[in-house]
Amino acid sequence: MRPTRPRPWFLSLTVLSLCLAGPIAIADPGAKPHPAKSAEAQAVRVLVAYHSRTGNTEKMAQGVVEGIERVPGAAAVLKKFDQVTKEDLRWADAIILGCPTYYANIPGTMKAVMDEWAWHWGIDFTDKVGGAFATGGGQVGGKEHVVTSLLLYMLSNRMVVAGPLYEDTRGTGGIWGEPGSAAMTGPLDLGVSDKELDAARRLGERIARLAKKVKSG
Repeated sequence: MRPTRPRPWFLSLTVLSLCLAGPIAIADPGAKPHPAKSAEAQAVRVLVAYHSRTGNTEKMAQGVVEGIERVPGAAAVLKKFDQVTKEDLRWADAIILGCPTYYANIPGTMKAVMDEWAWHWGIDFTDKVGGAFATGGGQVGGKEHVVTSLLLYMLSNRMVVAGPLYEDTRGTGGIWGEPGSAAMTGPLDLGVSDKELDAARRLGERIARLAKKVKSG
């Protein structure tokens, strides 16, 4: 008996089906991940959220971003606190918060929004790295209290916190750390000085480097 040959119409339907299905992907055990996707997955993502009325705290926030950008593979997003979204908070490997000092404390409007993040948005802050900075008019106006309050908020939400590092260039000491960065912006020292901006950059760099270690670990 002669073998049955496939009919032309059957071959046409087969070819058409393969064309519509597109190329068939064959897994390569030795294939490496796409460089762009791999780099995106490994990048350290840092959110800098701030409150500013006169522009001084915003200037400090920009200094923080400059410090983050010193770290290879770190990406920063700078936003005012009331523009932060759920996606921003979930996206971030690290969060740095900053605000002016109102009557020795965090501005009420910012505190209310931060409470929403923790209570109603359902954000998991566990093991995200955190840092804080503040501005204030007086020499002793509560800036350290604001930084501490921001850090306590982070610790209460299971975050890991850190501050900027300094090195003694006089040779009389080693390296030390501080809880956060601050700038005095009142009549005795108007605006944000270069040294205060340096503190903001140090904060951004420290948090980005720490977040990189935590993420790689």
